[in-house]
Amino acid sequence: MPEAVLEIQALTPLLFRDGRPFSAAEGAETHARGRALPPPGTLAGFVRTQVGLDQKSGFTARDLYFLRDIPVYGPLLVQEGEFLFPAPKDAVVYLDEGGRPQTMRLRPYSPPQGAGCNLPEGLLPLEVDRDVKPASGYAFWSAGEMEKWLLSEEVSPSRRPGPPEETRVHVAIDPETGKALEGQLFSVAYRVLEERGSQGGVRALTLRARVALPNGARPAPLGHLGGERRPAAVRVLEDLSRSWWDPPARIREKFQQLDEAVARGEKARVRLILATPGLFRGGWKPGWLEAAGTGALHLPRGLSKVRLRLVAAAVGRREAISGWSLRENRPKPVRWAVPAGSVYFFEVEQGNPSHLLESWLRPVSDAERDRKDGFGLALWGVW
Repeated sequence: MPEAVLEIQALTPLLFRDGRPFSAAEGAETHARGRALPPPGTLAGFVRTQVGLDQKSGFTARDLYFLRDIPVYGPLLVQEGEFLFPAPKDAVVYLDEGGRPQTMRLRPYSPPQGAGCNLPEGLLPLEVDRDVKPASGYAFWSAGEMEKWLLSEEVSPSRRPGPPEETRVHVAIDPETGKALEGQLFSVAYRVLEERGSQGGVRALTLRARVALPNGARPAPLGHLGGERRPAAVRVLEDLSRSWWDPPARIREKFQQLDEAVARGEKARVRLILATPGLFRGGWKPGWLEAAGTGALHLPRGLSKVRLRLVAAAVGRREAISGWSLRENRPKPVRWAVPAGSVYFFEVEQGNPSHLLESWLRPVSDAERDRKDGFGLALWGVW
């Protein structure tokens, strides 16, 4: 199926629930909290719905089976044509005495003799080489900053807190009378996909996804994304190479150098950063590690050709992933995902590291179903 890049623009503030309980029961949470970005499965469902609407699908069982098979890789945040990625978990941004952002790099560390840790056997801790206070507001990095970080170069990222939060207070309505229920107040945290500059200007934030569209299929231009069926516009970006972030030339060159090093019998060390949340059979740990480099079928792109040994990891707090099943007409069971920005440090034991770039901004989750939903888009670098 031919691939295309879709750009999605919110027409109003959007709501992406974070999985915490929310109800009117006594003692329950009355504030609906939201994520900065929609989970990959939410965006995939939105895109498939738009394709079904354009095809005038009746959303029968047969239609749903066809639509569910469309791969959707995203979401990625974009501002004025520049990709923004969740900050990597192996970076600690702090402010120096002059108020300038500096970055401390976390790297695998072998404890001295007599010292130890409670990590799983064979994994190394990450070294913190200075006592600093992490600065807030550096939640997203630009593509240029991420490229430097993947190449293990120094980075001083700009402050980007991500889509701003807008909290609104609502009152519950009696479904029989249509009147407000006394004392039944609750608040909802929406995300505004735009950024207001210090001079009063507004810069729009959009979402992009790479989609394998069936021949002749196009998404409907208007739809509803996230909770409360809030409107969003969709358009197809015709120039695939200019509207997606392919592996930069410097990263390709670096991985070619690693190939040459492996051919000389030297060790190669690579790093995986997740651009979207990942789903793995081992919870925090990719299940494909055991089969990587064996030529096994149904592995993420490139990983059947390269055997990797996990050395260390910087993984954030797990995220709840759920949603609504249109096929089964009920909520999906909660699953736990590794958050975007999580980092895995590997040593290459067999194969050419450049094969890993086949999965650049492609999903590396364990299950093929999750990969088609865009969970676990990969960025590859060195350490």
